[in-house]
Amino acid sequence: MSRGSTHPPDDFFASFVEECSDPVVSLDREGTIVYANPATDAVLGYDPTDLRGRALVSLVASEAPDKRTQSVRERLSQAEGLDGHGTLSVPVRHADGHTVTFSVRFHEHAPGDEVADHGCEDGSEATADGPGAVYTGVFRDGVEEVGGAVTETFRNLVEHAGHAIYVTGVDGTIEYVNPAFTDHTGYDADEALGETPAILNSGEMPDEYFDALWSTLLDGEVWEEDIVDRRDDGELYHAHQTIAPVVDEDGEVSRFVAIQTDITERKAAMGRLKQYRDIVERLDDPVLLQNRDGEFELLNEAVSDFAGVDREALYGTDEFAFMGSEAAAAIDERRRAVLDTEEMAEYEITPTFPESGREATFSTQRYPYYDADGDLAGTFAICRNITDRKEHERDLERYERAINGATDLIAAVDRNGRLLFANPQYRAYHGIEGRDVTDLTLADVVPEGSYERVEREVERALRGEAVEYRTTRTHPTQGNRTFDVRYYPLESLGEESPAGVVGVLRDITDSEHRARQLRVVDRVLQHNLRNALTVVRGRAEQIVAGDADPAAAEYIVSRADDLLETSEKAHHITEILSDAPETEQVDVGRVARQIVATAAEEFPDATIEASGPDDGVARASATTWLSRAVDELVRNAVLHSDRDRPTVEVSVEVSADSVELRVADDGPGLTGMNRDVLVDGTAIDALYHGSGLGLWLVYWVIEQSGGSAAVESADPRGTVVTLTFARADV
Repeated sequence: MSRGSTHPPDDFFASFVEECSDPVVSLDREGTIVYANPATDAVLGYDPTDLRGRALVSLVASEAPDKRTQSVRERLSQAEGLDGHGTLSVPVRHADGHTVTFSVRFHEHAPGDEVADHGCEDGSEATADGPGAVYTGVFRDGVEEVGGAVTETFRNLVEHAGHAIYVTGVDGTIEYVNPAFTDHTGYDADEALGETPAILNSGEMPDEYFDALWSTLLDGEVWEEDIVDRRDDGELYHAHQTIAPVVDEDGEVSRFVAIQTDITERKAAMGRLKQYRDIVERLDDPVLLQNRDGEFELLNEAVSDFAGVDREALYGTDEFAFMGSEAAAAIDERRRAVLDTEEMAEYEITPTFPESGREATFSTQRYPYYDADGDLAGTFAICRNITDRKEHERDLERYERAINGATDLIAAVDRNGRLLFANPQYRAYHGIEGRDVTDLTLADVVPEGSYERVEREVERALRGEAVEYRTTRTHPTQGNRTFDVRYYPLESLGEESPAGVVGVLRDITDSEHRARQLRVVDRVLQHNLRNALTVVRGRAEQIVAGDADPAAAEYIVSRADDLLETSEKAHHITEILSDAPETEQVDVGRVARQIVATAAEEFPDATIEASGPDDGVARASATTWLSRAVDELVRNAVLHSDRDRPTVEVSVEVSADSVELRVADDGPGLTGMNRDVLVDGTAIDALYHGSGLGLWLVYWVIEQSGGSAAVESADPRGTVVTLTFARADV
């Protein structure tokens, strides 16, 4: 028995407490020691008498103030409720300075009562006495590492290890956990001690796994495998686990030590790496990695397919090993530039591959790549095969050139009538050059008077029909234009209904005009020639017979002059219709003054005057034939006047958006036929004489200029012809 020990009450159990080889300590509610058995001296080097009155927490080792030790100290500083904490792992400082860790479970009892549930090594139970003693605990299974400083070093290593370490008994009860265990699993030491590793069971591992684990450990062998466990918050984690059996002096397994390394991130990274590798291998586009010398360190199968060379044979080589030298040199230059600038480069290259006989165009993105230390290690490239796309682009370019170079007006709209594209001719005609046509709808570009029919015909095309029709539209500067219009459904891949409509407008105005002009000229010339030649023939026969009127020859000359004049006018009309309907800026005021000045000299018996703004003010959009038309109107007014001294006034006025030229005379007025010919080119069938051709020439000049004509009767007599043209400077 130890020196100075204090005996509990003299009863049957007291002798067992005194003889128990494990330290037995009783505490009051404040955590003060009121009893210690002799084993405290033998095991810990403390005299039982000296321990009385000391706080138990003063014996707890404090050199390693980790979270677990701090928790134990807090629990022991106030003894009340200790019986509810289960088994505690308590590191006690030995009297000579080293630390011994015990497993302790406290029980509450009344002073002097039998101490229940705490057995000594020989099976006895402990009791306690002393005023206020309410908690008694037996310090069992002390673990001590012999070696002083070495022992502390090992303990510090375990306590500060980054791996989760825990110790269990042979029955699997957890006896020790290090701080990293708490960090990895979320379980505090007091939550884990006394439990089994089943608290970590995720349910993900099969029973066979644990059967093999226990079989290995009980055979005295080390178990090392990956496991899926569950943290305290329910989150799954992957760990690499090593469990080693610990044998006692008799060679029997006494404990198990488990070390877990959290490999959750590594597993995830490996999973991502496998996914990336699978994706890269499945890519039809080459992916490659080269070191600073250009040697291949990584290639996917697509590189081998294009090269026609086994992938393994390409490692350690460069581009020159499997492609044309010109392309290889260009790629090498790009690679070196990436190494120099350490910036991504994007380029297109079309190499040939002699071994496979293939040729392809690649859009390549090449990046610098760095090793684990952050040093530039080489480049990696992703080569997207754009051969088909480039071919489509070339086809598209050819189609685009054809469409943009066409003389027809071509555009397309979607199902909502919004423009998808329009060629330059369409843009120019509708005055939308330089705009993004996709911001426009048909209603924005088609004249209001034509829109209703256009909308109706487009709807037909959207139903899958091919539509053809002819229409006439009035252009602000080009006048009336006649179009052959064709609408085609715009097919959409994978869709049954058209995505829109393509419209092709062919301007047939000039050809229509020429055909019309030829019919009229042919009719007029045939009529005039037949009549005139019949008369000339008759007069000529009279001359031959010797009985002709003396004026016969003069008549023949007059008729010949008429025919020449008719022919000349027909020729002028042909010239007008042969020219492209292009307008330019024409100073109408200057033209009027020049025509009037010339006519005044030619017809001195007539009064011909001009009025209007100064030069440069009355600029109109018209053809260069405007002067011929004005001259024809002035001549017609003089030549067909029934007065001895005809009067003709030519005036020019300018408004906000137009220029008007008026030719007023005091003659007998135009016939209805001539009015119709001048205003809209109609009554052509009535033109059986050459005089109407002059007015028809005026009509065509106005038509080509995009202008209009109006005829009114003057007061008290005569005619006013008004020509209206768009201003060219607004």
